[in-house]
Amino acid sequence: MNHYGAQAQKHWRTYLPQRYATIEDPSSFFSTLGEQAAEQIEQRTRELAGPDQPGEGYLGKLGRLNAAKQMAEEEILPELILIDPNAEQPADETPTGSTTPVASPTWTPLVEDPNDPWWQRVAQEEDDEDEPQTPTR
Repeated sequence: MNHYGAQAQKHWRTYLPQRYATIEDPSSFFSTLGEQAAEQIEQRTRELAGPDQPGEGYLGKLGRLNAAKQMAEEEILPELILIDPNAEQPADETPTGSTTPVASPTWTPLVEDPNDPWWQRVAQEEDDEDEPQTPTR
């Protein structure tokens, strides 16, 4: 089993225990999944890296290839290996005490922009938490 398979097995056992429990042969399953991830990452890395650049030195090429691999892993791993545990919840179910389905973003903006919908949602959630609860009779 390659490192992607081992990473998936650890993640699934920890964060997706119900899904993990349904796997009949975890060793074979995660070996295959790891190989699949490695192939997809390698293919996507080649696409992102593109052809060698004219006059590109060794370090320049190494940096370009490493950056492409990092970007490929960032795309592929959440789909195959590091599946979001919240995505396991069917769309018609809601968390306890909530009336709307949870929609967690796949990324978090690095710059706080009050006009960005993500930041507006976070600000609204914080405001809702800060409001004093009035007892009902």
